[in-house]
Amino acid sequence: MSQKKHGSYDWRVMDRAVDRARKDNISLYLSFEAGPMTPEWVYDKGVPKVVTDDKRHADKFPHYPYYLSPKYKKFYHEFLTEVAKHISGYPKNKREHIAFIQVKTGCTGDECPYKGDAVDRKYRLTPNSDEWRQFRLETFALYEKLFGRESGLNIRLLLNGVAPESEDGKNDHTEEWKWATSHLKEGFGIKNGALSRGHHLSGERSAITDFLPYLVDPKGLTLFRRSVMDQTWTRPLYQLNVPLNFYWGAINALNSGQSVWDVSKVAIQVSKEQGFDYSFYFFNKYAGQIHPATATDAFCALHKGLDAADTTAYPESKFGKASHKNVERMEKICAAYAKYGAANDDKPALMLGQVGQRGDQIGFNDVGWEIWPDNYSRLLYQIDADATSVPLWRVGGPITPTSPIYSRFARAFEHSSKKDGMYFKLHDGFSQDAKPKVMSITVVWYDGQAGSTWKLDYDAGTPTMKTALTITGKGDKQWRHEAVTLQDAVFRHGGTKGSDIALVNTDTKDDIFSLIEVHRGEQELPALRPPTEYRVVPGFGKGTKYEKGDKKKMK
Repeated sequence: MSQKKHGSYDWRVMDRAVDRARKDNISLYLSFEAGPMTPEWVYDKGVPKVVTDDKRHADKFPHYPYYLSPKYKKFYHEFLTEVAKHISGYPKNKREHIAFIQVKTGCTGDECPYKGDAVDRKYRLTPNSDEWRQFRLETFALYEKLFGRESGLNIRLLLNGVAPESEDGKNDHTEEWKWATSHLKEGFGIKNGALSRGHHLSGERSAITDFLPYLVDPKGLTLFRRSVMDQTWTRPLYQLNVPLNFYWGAINALNSGQSVWDVSKVAIQVSKEQGFDYSFYFFNKYAGQIHPATATDAFCALHKGLDAADTTAYPESKFGKASHKNVERMEKICAAYAKYGAANDDKPALMLGQVGQRGDQIGFNDVGWEIWPDNYSRLLYQIDADATSVPLWRVGGPITPTSPIYSRFARAFEHSSKKDGMYFKLHDGFSQDAKPKVMSITVVWYDGQAGSTWKLDYDAGTPTMKTALTITGKGDKQWRHEAVTLQDAVFRHGGTKGSDIALVNTDTKDDIFSLIEVHRGEQELPALRPPTEYRVVPGFGKGTKYEKGDKKKMK
């Protein structure tokens, strides 16, 4: 919708979107731009126009409103009030297709007042200033009043720039969190843009640990998480292997508890053309697996991230001072795992933040700052991973544009160090009782050695685990899917080390695994699997006709 002059509203775009959602029986969410998208008539009526020292976004955002101006607040609140009135006029069978409304108070969805600093100092506002926080909280309250339960609309809100207090005390948005949790007690959404745009991104560890208890098997307050794939996928790092990067981006997002993924329309179109749309189906399969008792699927993608911020795993006395700028420390950590394939291909990028990584990184790095250190999973977890198996990177050699998606990370047996078993347990509550039940398991493994043997054991409620599969390798260096349906699975953590599932080495050769999936019931046929080959378009990337596109929601 738009408001080209005071008191005049054009609802056609929003009306068409809601009509289409009802017709196609899909959900949509709404957001209403503020800040730099403010119409020019507002400034003509006396709202101060703020120019910043930011050059990068100057063409797109030449100026901003001064948010604290009483006139700006008046016009902005009038606008939102009219939006609520219009939505109230939709019949119920249309309103029910609006899943949530994203609250935007400042510059785009980033929730900062400006890009850069105001040139005129009297208009300066910073993202963590008391004045800006107060403005945001006033806006939150208005949204709650207009669209929340008391309004009769009862539409959930999605917020950005809210965070619970973390153990390290680094979060700057605890006041916003306190407001949201005390006023939006039925739950709300959070926006985390980077988690679906890649893996091994700086700061992803705290973004996961701070919120995951509210997202997967929540006790009390229940949140949902959204992020967006912008044009990051056209940048150099993604272009090293687009299917692989989309897959691990989806895996990373699912591990963080994400349930809504916005992907550009063009990215989806190209994924069909080039045959790498598997990642979107994989995400959709697991996005709704929130509550263990009702979940139909669980997965564990085997991975190890070398987090240089972790001084317990990597003591400063051995690896050097823990600092995001200490590349020497990161190189030492990487060297400790080099025999397993760990490497840093873009050393300058080790010091970059998330935005710089997504835009400018040109090689894969296996060390990072505050990156996720363990497996990526949803409702299925490995027991004593490092004590029972070894991590691998770049299985089969350097990552090329045609490397299989699974080759980025894996885990393996290491018979020489007596690491001959991998043990997994489902989230408590996935198996509700000790009765035999039908469960299906899929294992993705790398067939690297002719004659190698391993087996899949499971908890059937018997004194010792039962064997579901025995596998002998061909040695053709291909990734394989092994699937089996069990009729008598108990899965009450009754196996070795309290496991439900175990991968066990049955010879002296070291087998390699990437993914384990559990499905409640008979195996779905045909099984969802990625293609064995991808069509690569040489030179595809920034500056091509695919650079820009509309957005389509993946939910």
